[in-house]
Amino acid sequence: MTTRHLTAAVLGCVVAGLTGCSTPEPALGGTTATVTIDGNDAGGVHAVRCRQTGTSWYIETPEKDRGFTAVLASEESMTAKSVEFRDLGGFTGNFWADNIGEAQVTGSNGKYTITGVADGNFADKPLDAATAKFRIQTSC
Repeated sequence: MTTRHLTAAVLGCVVAGLTGCSTPEPALGGTTATVTIDGNDAGGVHAVRCRQTGTSWYIETPEKDRGFTAVLASEESMTAKSVEFRDLGGFTGNFWADNIGEAQVTGSNGKYTITGVADGNFADKPLDAATAKFRIQTSC
């Protein structure tokens, strides 16, 4: 093995070793949300993915079985289009603009608060229809 190849191999090992020991990236880029359902904390700080497509913002937890997905529109002003809760704080339900529940959005530049009412049910009474007040604070 020549000196040049040996040097490249050693440098490659050092870089690989440093990468393995480095501090991981913040969860999903550091984007988070807190959620309350009927005034109760729904699990502390949740990692979320935030993306914008055209005039729509999508904010969602990475877990598909427990979490939420919110869709906001940033046309003339920021409005809530939908929020889906999946067993979050024991609540599963939906808000859909002009159809189910109601919601408002305040904030700008990725820091939004969504408040409203969703229809669904609670895990402790899955057969009983329920309406829950919610608040989502995001930092995208």
